[in-house]
Amino acid sequence: DSQDEHWWLAVRRKIIKDLLSDNFSQPSATKILDFGSSSGEFVHYLQKLHYDVSGCDVSEDAIKRGQQKGVMNLSVLKDGHLDFPSDSFDAVLALDVLEHIEHERPAIQEIHRVLKKNGIFIIFVPAFKFMWGIQDEISHHYRRYTLHSLLMTVQKSAHFEVIKKSYFNTFLFLPIAFVRLLSKTLNINRESDLEINNRFLNYLFFHIFNFERKLLRHLSFPFGVSALLVLKKK
Repeated sequence: DSQDEHWWLAVRRKIIKDLLSDNFSQPSATKILDFGSSSGEFVHYLQKLHYDVSGCDVSEDAIKRGQQKGVMNLSVLKDGHLDFPSDSFDAVLALDVLEHIEHERPAIQEIHRVLKKNGIFIIFVPAFKFMWGIQDEISHHYRRYTLHSLLMTVQKSAHFEVIKKSYFNTFLFLPIAFVRLLSKTLNINRESDLEINNRFLNYLFFHIFNFERKLLRHLSFPFGVSALLVLKKK
């Protein structure tokens, strides 16, 4: 699947792998929930790394697709209620999910409930309203965030301690912003941001973004296409 190897998805996977291995030394002893897992490609990826992973999503179709592909531990999320006991997971991932939820506070409260004490909550969201583009439209996003607005939302919802906060996809921020603003100004219709891609650009962007990923383990960036928060349940 060519989309699996899109530079953005490939490096994003590595960033999450870094964040998990920085916080957990034993994958097989680490229970993870991928909240908003779609058809479970990422669940499957983490299972291959020996994490104990479950995934849930509101889309029955997506869950069915994943199950047909043989991905284990997928379930349909009904009425926003997580079908897991309190204090079940060492980590919960919400990777580009909160922007799809009209009122995200109940979801954050549910995630807080199913996390163990000192459990880790990893959030990725798209950043900056002026970066709104075709990808937001086709993905049915309600909003893009700043780190400040994301933190405010989380802190109003539940009691977490901040472990790391940063923007990312920073080195490619200017070209991506330029393409988005140009498309808006000239009314250029594209199906998706993922289609701006060829082997050369994919190679180039992958290496730029991957270099940034290595720095991200030690630094935080002041702006970027996306924002990330790593939180601990107190």
